[in-house]
Amino acid sequence: MSKIVHRLDVSTRDEQRYRSEIEISNPIGSRLILAFPRWSPGSYLIREPRRLVHDMRAWAIVSGKNEVCKIERRGPDEIRINIPKGSISIHVEWFAFGNDLSVRTNHIDSSHFHMIPSATFPRVIRGSNHSEGPYVVELLHPPEWSATTQLKQVEKLYEEDLVRSVWSADSRDALYDGIIEANANEEIPFQAGGRKFRLKLWDAGGVKIDSKRVDFLIHSMSDLFSEFHALFGEPPWDDYAVILHLTEKARGGLEHTGSQSSQMRRGSLDPGDKEGWRDLISLISHEYVHAWNVKRLRPKTFDDYDLSQEMHTDLLWWFEGVTSWLGDMMCLRSGVWSDDDWSADLKRKLTRFHSMSGWDHQCLSDSSFESWYHLYRPHAHSAETTISYYLQGEIAAMCMDLELRKRTKGEVGLDDVMVDLWKRHGLHIEGDFGSGGTEPRAIIEQDIISSMNRLSGGRLNSVVRRLVHGLGAPNMLEWSKGMGRKLEPVESDDHVGWLGVHLSESPLRISKFMAGSPLRKKLQPGDEIIAINGRRTRKSSDLKGALRGSAGQEIILTISRRGGILEFEAVPEKDPLHPVIISGNGNRLWKAFSSSRRTND
Repeated sequence: MSKIVHRLDVSTRDEQRYRSEIEISNPIGSRLILAFPRWSPGSYLIREPRRLVHDMRAWAIVSGKNEVCKIERRGPDEIRINIPKGSISIHVEWFAFGNDLSVRTNHIDSSHFHMIPSATFPRVIRGSNHSEGPYVVELLHPPEWSATTQLKQVEKLYEEDLVRSVWSADSRDALYDGIIEANANEEIPFQAGGRKFRLKLWDAGGVKIDSKRVDFLIHSMSDLFSEFHALFGEPPWDDYAVILHLTEKARGGLEHTGSQSSQMRRGSLDPGDKEGWRDLISLISHEYVHAWNVKRLRPKTFDDYDLSQEMHTDLLWWFEGVTSWLGDMMCLRSGVWSDDDWSADLKRKLTRFHSMSGWDHQCLSDSSFESWYHLYRPHAHSAETTISYYLQGEIAAMCMDLELRKRTKGEVGLDDVMVDLWKRHGLHIEGDFGSGGTEPRAIIEQDIISSMNRLSGGRLNSVVRRLVHGLGAPNMLEWSKGMGRKLEPVESDDHVGWLGVHLSESPLRISKFMAGSPLRKKLQPGDEIIAINGRRTRKSSDLKGALRGSAGQEIILTISRRGGILEFEAVPEKDPLHPVIISGNGNRLWKAFSSSRRTND
């Protein structure tokens, strides 16, 4: 049978590299063309994993013997190999480094292997009549390791002092949209909302993980995921893997069709780290939303990924911003967040929201489309002219949700719109039960608007046009009033002069300017603040002390710019004190927004 086999060997894990091989049985034609992906789904950045590859070689099996094949490079991602006549199979082998610890890249060391298929497996462009599958994946690993993945297990073979784990994938999407995490920690199975889940942990520094806190995490995830199932109905999958890396400070998450991989600082599991815990469970919730919103409910542009080039969509405000909104709402509804937790997180978001002035220069639709070169490759002035489809998209979602609830007296919210879209246009994924939505297909913006109009019995076209395609920040005071709650600024009697800059420490350098900064026309990103009125400033606490009582008064700033010493006159302003503190019990719209939909608790 013709097939494509991907083999991985972690014998060189102590060197932070692995061996990879692809075997194409019964090749066709005269030439084999392989193309390495250049980016990973869920990450809008060309990463070029091909640059980590070295010592590549190829051979064919002809009449039972190995015949060396020459490899030719073509472009940044393709290689070509002439197929010898009579070849039974073609093999290409290489080594690759994996020293970048992120959820979007491969990482390997003596304790684990975190493998992203789109950073590992080249596509077969020519030379096989099974280039779109089926595939076999083999991993040769130490016997004390076990591997967690959403791929279908075929067998596990014991070979001397190693284990060969074997999986299969019937299609290209099933192969590439996944992950393998292999380490010595056993999977922890648990149930949630009538479905099976698996948790796979790994600590980047080998720090022991507190079992009581793991139990607390599992209990919280069970409540959280059950809340999702109460909203969407029983999902069309019965096996979902949560992979969690605990690190010193790295943070990130990446969704897959049947799993998620997240990284969070290890303190997030500590009982006293409330902020870290909020961030951790919010991240897990966000990635679980993606199992519906982006994986099975997709933007039309992503209906068929081309991992060799940038793929743009103007709908990331929905697929990331609304995902953030729903993920945090589910934290509140499920009880894994208290109202105080939700309020504290809103304060953090609104503080960032008010510090950016990009609302006057970029709309959410453009922010989505331009993510490849603005969000993932920001410059020092990005915050002044761009917005984030994550943060600002979430704020816009809150306002859309309010409008829906006002028009329907609390009966319909934006979460109902997502459920409606899922039931109509949800795609069937390999291994899912059923056949997807009633009209399974990728969606466009008009589908979202049509769902809003249908569920509300009105027309929300102008609301979406204003929030998604218009300039200007949404009115959060209007949102809080509509929900029967109150937004107020943080009270302060500190009288510290406000410069409107973000600073890095050691040395004290300007990284970017906030909206309305009085220093914007005088200083530049990278300038080091040396002194205020001759008073040395080595860290932010020194700066705060030097600016106390200076609001509205002229000061002398001494800075270092590219090795030179300069002085500027400036007048610090009063802190704008934007409304970020929410209070009050809320009205019926708030109750509809925040109340659990579970009925069997």
